[in-house]
Amino acid sequence: MSTSPAGPVSEELELVHDAGLASQDLLRLAVDRRPSVRAAVARRSDCPVAALMSLGHDRDPEVLRALIANPRTPASVIRALADHRTPAIADAAVQRLRNSLR
Repeated sequence: MSTSPAGPVSEELELVHDAGLASQDLLRLAVDRRPSVRAAVARRSDCPVAALMSLGHDRDPEVLRALIANPRTPASVIRALADHRTPAIADAAVQRLRNSLR
């Protein structure tokens, strides 16, 4: 296992970066207790829509920012995040919605 300044990097986090990872594994990792793992799942262009929708209810800003940046995230999730209580998340979601109309 490799390490980072914050401590050991989990096997799950390394696994998320495996291009051949199956959809069911991504679904399992989308509910991992570590926000860094969930955010890595949310960044994947092949993330199952069900996982993206579930991650839309996450509380961690890193996960939510990753969702907003992922073009595969459904518009319904982005619209819900546009009403988020954290201004930075809401603003990013609104900007994504505006950009999608161009």
